[in-house]
Amino acid sequence: MSLPSDIEELCSRLEKGVKVTDVEEYNSLVKDILCCDNSKELFKTVTPEKVEEVLTRAYQDYSESRSVLVNQVQSSVPRALTIFEALSPQSVYILAGCFSDVESSYKILEELKTRIHYGEDFHVKYLLNVTLQLLSKFDYSFDKIAFLVDELCERGRENEIRPLMLVVFSMLEKKFEKDFDQKFLKEMDSLVMESEADVGNDPLESIINILMELYPVLTSLCSEVFLGERLVKQFKRKVLVQDDEDFTKNLLKLFSIACIDENVRVYISEHYISLLEQSIKIKAYTVLTTLVLVKTWSFAKLQNVSINALAEILIDVIMTMDIDVCKDEELSASIEGLAYLSLKTSVKQSLRKKKRVCNQLAALAKAENMNSDSYGSLVVLGNLSVYPEDKKDGSSLEPKAMRDLKSYSDLKSPIDSNGGSNVKETKEEVLQFNTEYIVKEQVLSALCAKFGGLSHGSKQQVIRLIYNVTRDRTCIDDCIKQGCITSVLEYMVNNQSSKDIVKVYAARALAKMLIYTNPSLIFNKYSPVNAIGPLFELIPKVAPNAQDESFDSDLLTVVDTYEALLALTNLASTEGSQGEEVCKRIATNDEFWSMIENLMLDENTVLQRSTLELIGNLMSNPLPIAAKFFNFENPRSVKNFNVLVKLLDLNDLPSQRAVTAIFANIATSVPFIAVELSKQQELIDRMIDLFAEQWEDEELSHRLIIFFYAIMDELPAEDSYLSGNNRLKECLERAQKLTNRDPQVSEMLSIVLSKFKV
Repeated sequence: MSLPSDIEELCSRLEKGVKVTDVEEYNSLVKDILCCDNSKELFKTVTPEKVEEVLTRAYQDYSESRSVLVNQVQSSVPRALTIFEALSPQSVYILAGCFSDVESSYKILEELKTRIHYGEDFHVKYLLNVTLQLLSKFDYSFDKIAFLVDELCERGRENEIRPLMLVVFSMLEKKFEKDFDQKFLKEMDSLVMESEADVGNDPLESIINILMELYPVLTSLCSEVFLGERLVKQFKRKVLVQDDEDFTKNLLKLFSIACIDENVRVYISEHYISLLEQSIKIKAYTVLTTLVLVKTWSFAKLQNVSINALAEILIDVIMTMDIDVCKDEELSASIEGLAYLSLKTSVKQSLRKKKRVCNQLAALAKAENMNSDSYGSLVVLGNLSVYPEDKKDGSSLEPKAMRDLKSYSDLKSPIDSNGGSNVKETKEEVLQFNTEYIVKEQVLSALCAKFGGLSHGSKQQVIRLIYNVTRDRTCIDDCIKQGCITSVLEYMVNNQSSKDIVKVYAARALAKMLIYTNPSLIFNKYSPVNAIGPLFELIPKVAPNAQDESFDSDLLTVVDTYEALLALTNLASTEGSQGEEVCKRIATNDEFWSMIENLMLDENTVLQRSTLELIGNLMSNPLPIAAKFFNFENPRSVKNFNVLVKLLDLNDLPSQRAVTAIFANIATSVPFIAVELSKQQELIDRMIDLFAEQWEDEELSHRLIIFFYAIMDELPAEDSYLSGNNRLKECLERAQKLTNRDPQVSEMLSIVLSKFKV
């Protein structure tokens, strides 16, 4: 049989799950494949996939066949590399695995150097992937791999080279920081010299392409190149003398990317302002120039150019383009520019009034395949959906570059002419925008449906959008229907970082949604229990664990704690086994319970009252919570009980109602605790005092009646402290005169009165 047919026959058996027991079959095929002098002819008769399967199985299945493979590769590295580079990237680890130490790998490193240098090999991506595998596997001295800097910079104009160049250079920078930096700067200087001498293959274009690719990762190093005075002269000369449209566009794109560095932003505004002044007037460059002016905030140096004028340029692009069929650099630049400009009130108001632009942004956000434009649209929508009172608070969600720019712009912009800072937006206009273009357009529904597959940055922007929309109660039902609860919980469950500020906004949105909705109706993928931890993250921890706080305490407000307590109270009212689990989780978690104990004594009346109401709801599933107050053999429980008794004297009537509800609920639910409570004379006396003072308050008196009914129902016949208490009887008789009494409570009242012996 021929080699191709042997390969086909073996692969056919492997596909059927037949285990090859004859290692010689592998050995023979490996030798035949790697001894083939004409790979083109081989791949005409058998697919690369089949060859790769044989080599992979030979490498994995038997140590003997692996040894044969290693020997064949090392005996003729050029021939082996020619075979392997026609295979998939998954085969890279096999080829690299054929070299066990640094010394043996020098052969393939030299072959890679030769092929990358001559640029005649069509499989350069494979070659660079092998290079990366070797760099990860072995510790080379810098002189052995320095050629990569020269060769990749020389080929920096090639599109398929640049992404892998970024990965290679990032790895080299980490391993050989000083040596790599010096080598890279020297190579860049050589390209500048070539430009000055007007030799080489368009060295300025290479410099631009290299810097654009590397800037996001190797920012400081790229800035060192960019800030060179000789390079400025060469850039200006080529733009002004040669009138090369492609070059000028790429230069403007580089300016935009380089704005990640604040020093570069200032440098561009000082050294390139005349170039920008000319280019903004030329239609082909207007949009890209506008983006640079926005990022550098240097338009103030130009005549008749303002924030609003720049915004209109960018808005017009979105107005006129069909985003369903267009992937245009001007569209991308416009969206990116508006992501910055929409921080300004005047631009926000202008955008909200343009229906087509808002619809375009919503469509981009809903796109099935998210890209950088979709992300940009999320940022813009996030800026437009912020309520005026949340503006300062929400700025922490902006990317750092945006916050830097915002601070920079606030310092440099004349208030009236450029910023419209005196213009005030209203809550009503934001609500109208959120309703029309986010809720009704089902933007949140589309985003939540694909939430799990989004990048971390996109998820953060989605959470920001949910947070903004849930600020108004009228939108909350729609947010829940569109899947926001699940997305918020997914974000918080899967992001444990204590420094992730977006979790604050996720928790706030969750609290808002849970306050106004029946928990039994809204949990599908997750259990109500999953919401407990996120809600407690809005409550400051007590002192001993302060260093472990998830969020900076400066971020958390009284409103955060209040809304978290309301949401937890609502969760505790969940019916059935889920409600039981919620109550159990809160009561048995030491960290959560310490927070509740702390809040019971909070000096803020509203927080104290809300905490007591939460405890009252927890009593609906009494056993876990009962041990926290009514285990009279446990000192901590006794302390909590005594605190509750003292809280009956609070000056806040709703808080008094909450405390009496706690005692009434537990006495009704757990008979043996009712018996114990009947023995607590201080409690009984304070309850009678409260009854005497507040008997006209129908809600409070109802709870007191229920409490006394429950404990007297458990009293032995000979007990006389309650059944002979004339003052209590008088309170009950007065309460009996109140009209509109609940029939069931009236019946309890009659039963209690019938037990008196006085």
